[in-house]
Amino acid sequence: MTTIHFLGTGAADWDPKAASADPEFRRLTAAKVCDDLMIDCGPCVYEFASTFGYSGLYRGVKDILVTHSHDDHFNADAISRLAKEANGPVTVHAYPTVEKYLSETENLHFAPIPLYATFSFGHYSVTALPANHSTADKEEQPVHYVITDTDTDKTFFWGCDGAWLLNGAYHFMRHVKFDAMIFDCTVGDLENDFRVFEHNNIRMVEELVKSLVGSHHVLKEGGVIYVNHMARTLHTNRELLAARFAMDHIIPAYDNLTIEI
Repeated sequence: MTTIHFLGTGAADWDPKAASADPEFRRLTAAKVCDDLMIDCGPCVYEFASTFGYSGLYRGVKDILVTHSHDDHFNADAISRLAKEANGPVTVHAYPTVEKYLSETENLHFAPIPLYATFSFGHYSVTALPANHSTADKEEQPVHYVITDTDTDKTFFWGCDGAWLLNGAYHFMRHVKFDAMIFDCTVGDLENDFRVFEHNNIRMVEELVKSLVGSHHVLKEGGVIYVNHMARTLHTNRELLAARFAMDHIIPAYDNLTIEI
């Protein structure tokens, strides 16, 4: 089986120095896939491991997929620490411009990712799709990922940060069959909010699911859909959010949730 462990499910609207085991806490977004892959590595990943008592949680990590260089997704110090403590070499896969933000660290390597072209490492096959998001670096293109675990033939979509889907990403994804899809839902139920130009609100996620999953049947039988990257200050609690999404069979992720696909 392929496991996805949510290390954080929130957005950059709070002080990342705080710590809590409360499922409503929503630390900065990151995830660990199986034992050997991380998606983003921000400033909360070691606080998470300490708070929940996961000693050596990242020692088996061999690769890190970075979506973009915003501070809530990318932390050079955390990545360096991970590389120093890992059981072997660690490779950071990211858009080429991200390399300059990494610290030189023994056992740490960088691999630039192509857009739309599938690349492989370990037992993963990955395609990076451009996201409707931006950073202060005008040359950087934030990305979403389509990830297949070739050991289990399980495929999932990781779409945090970003609003809607760019046309090219849509045309790629409509030909894929997913076991799980994880969508950005930063903005909660707000209307007339400027953040919808680079983040989803609830209605946008609902429309995405109806248009992509409902029309093109991209979800395999038994497949699951999650929302992630939920700003604390823009959302209700998890119980109310789960009820809001129940009709569309969408599940709000929470910190320390592990799913099997």
